Amino acid sequence: MFNKMNLSIGAFVFIAAFNPAHAVAADDVSHGGDIQPWRAGAEIFVNNALFEADFGDLSGGAFETDDPGVDVNIAKGAFTSGNWLRFQPVGKLLYWNGAQWSETIPNGERIDVTDALNRVISFSGSGVSETAGVIGEFGSGGDLHEHLSFKMLDAANTPNGTAGAYRIQFKLFESKANNDTSVSVASAPIAIVFNRGLTNESFETAVAAAGDLSENAVFSDGNGVLTIQSVKALGTRYQVKLQHLGGDKFQLIEAKQISAAE
Repeated sequence: MFNKMNLSIGAFVFIAAFNPAHAVAADDVSHGGDIQPWRAGAEIFVNNALFEADFGDLSGGAFETDDPGVDVNIAKGAFTSGNWLRFQPVGKLLYWNGAQWSETIPNGERIDVTDALNRVISFSGSGVSETAGVIGEFGSGGDLHEHLSFKMLDAANTPNGTAGAYRIQFKLFESKANNDTSVSVASAPIAIVFNRGLTNESFETAVAAAGDLSENAVFSDGNGVLTIQSVKALGTRYQVKLQHLGGDKFQLIEAKQISAAE
């Protein structure tokens, strides 16, 4: 049981920076492989918050890929059979210009994601589609393993794209079938960084810089609660919630263990 305590914002920043977590209970130190969500109670967690993909892979060719896939980790927590796993776009499409991530997209490129209902959800420099996409329906065991189609197009609506790295971001949530209302607490934002024609070394530089953009904390103006998705303390990771008391003061109001001691 945690005792309530006051924390200055400086102390919070130090904690978050010293124990960075690219996801809730992140247990995958690499950025490859599938997105592996699970549900604990009403909340969705993921194995990482930053994933890599390549528009030059064999499966999709120069401007299309079906990676990363989404594969539920039922050992950590299955979902409700018959419900849908959804993704809600966040932010804008970002471009790595070799020195920094920017909202300036060279030639109007966008990334289109075709969901399980064959709808297209777009990420561009001007914003993202408001529509939440459907990844798939959970099986009888609360499991799911699906791959969506990611495609890069230029301003002329042609499969094409300036060499560089591109980043999109979304949150996962669960809904009943044919219903847009969430029945879960959405995951922390998940980012995918796509390679478009860069060498491995140049791409990994872009990926490393993208890691600094990942959101590990969310502040709600409505109730003044700051949620830190993952903080490591005494070898164990916790999700913590802090109540804003005014100024630079926060009070710990909840701490939930999300991984065993390391």
